[in-house]
Amino acid sequence: MIQLKGRQAGSLKCIVPADMSERQMFDGFASLLSTGSSLLNGSEIVIDLQERRFSPSLLTKIWKSFIEPSGSSISYWIVTDNDSRASLERMGFKVSPEDATPVAVPVRSDALGVDACVYFGTLRGGQKISHTGDVIVIGNVNQGAEIAAKGDVTIIGRLNGLVHAGCCGDDAMIILTRSLEAGQIRIGTKVGIIDRDSPYWGKEVSIQISNGNVQVLPWPAL
Repeated sequence: MIQLKGRQAGSLKCIVPADMSERQMFDGFASLLSTGSSLLNGSEIVIDLQERRFSPSLLTKIWKSFIEPSGSSISYWIVTDNDSRASLERMGFKVSPEDATPVAVPVRSDALGVDACVYFGTLRGGQKISHTGDVIVIGNVNQGAEIAAKGDVTIIGRLNGLVHAGCCGDDAMIILTRSLEAGQIRIGTKVGIIDRDSPYWGKEVSIQISNGNVQVLPWPAL
């Protein structure tokens, strides 16, 4: 379902879920036109395409079928897919950089000797976090997103992107995730390939190097 959220008077944000089919998307736009025409007319809209890839022809179709009939104007587009971003820029549309670089919060504990970078929210396709210590994500890591950490990586959510713990060659680092849904993970100098038929797929796991091999284990019990 396409979401229309009010940001402030005369300013709206239209969120297009990445998992919608093209038909569902245009049905959603048609529904917005029929039920929210008075709200849309004259408003400034931010279009959030999330991590989905949009071709120039599809973007043109959105403009012709939804934006022009709505009587609204576009403040800017939010997009994390690099090809979609390039298409929008070539077409002369303003693209917001607000989702291009994730904002992470550094956390330092001298008592524990921990240098951690904490990111709150979903890390979307095209986004990347690089850090010299541990990385903690309170949210999901989507396909196409990347994390490179010299320390450990902990994901309190779904891991579907690419994670490299111990990226400077330290095989002693670990990866923790509440749901393992990535076909490849990296720790130090090792690369692990995870099959969808693995009993650990979609499960809470700890991943580490043992005897020179990538080992997947259940999430540590408290």
